[in-house]
Amino acid sequence: MSEEKKAAVARYHRKTLLEAADRLLMQYGYDGMNMNMLAKEAGYSKATVYVYLESKDEIVRLLCIERLKLLRKEFAVILKNGDTPDDMLGAVRAVLDEFATEDRTYFDFIGSSVYADGSSDAPRSQIELSALVNGIVDDLTALAPTEELKRMWYCYYGRVKTERMFRKT
Repeated sequence: MSEEKKAAVARYHRKTLLEAADRLLMQYGYDGMNMNMLAKEAGYSKATVYVYLESKDEIVRLLCIERLKLLRKEFAVILKNGDTPDDMLGAVRAVLDEFATEDRTYFDFIGSSVYADGSSDAPRSQIELSALVNGIVDDLTALAPTEELKRMWYCYYGRVKTERMFRKT
C-alpha cells in the first residue's frame, strides 16, 4: 500500500473515531467517556483506537481545536463589523456564552488548560491548541490589551463555572 493510501486510511479512521468521541463527549461529558466506550461506539477494538489516537486528552484537544477554529472565524466576523469596542466585546461574550452552553465539555477543557504548556516537548495537539488560543487572543487585542483580555477571560470563566455550580441542571 502506498504511503498516500496509508495516510488516507489513517485519516478516515481518526475521523470516524473523533466523530464517535464527539457524540460520547456531548452525551456523557469528559469524565463519563472512556476509551472502551469509544471503541464500542465506533466499532473498533480498544487496541485499534490507540493506534490512531494516543489518549482521551488528545481526542478532546483535537475536538477543541476544531471548535476553536470555528470560534476564531466568528470572532473575525465580529471584528470586521466595525462596531464600538464595547459592542464587539459584547458580541464576543455572546458567542462564548453559546459555546459554554452548547459545547460545555470543550469549553471546560479549554478553560482549564487555556494557558497550559505549549512547549516543544508537549504533545503536538497541545502545541496546536495553545497556538490557536494565543492567536485568538492576538486577534482580540484590537478590543483590549492582552493582559486585560486575560483578566477578562479569568473573570468570565470563573463566573460561568460558579453559575454552573449553583444552577440545578
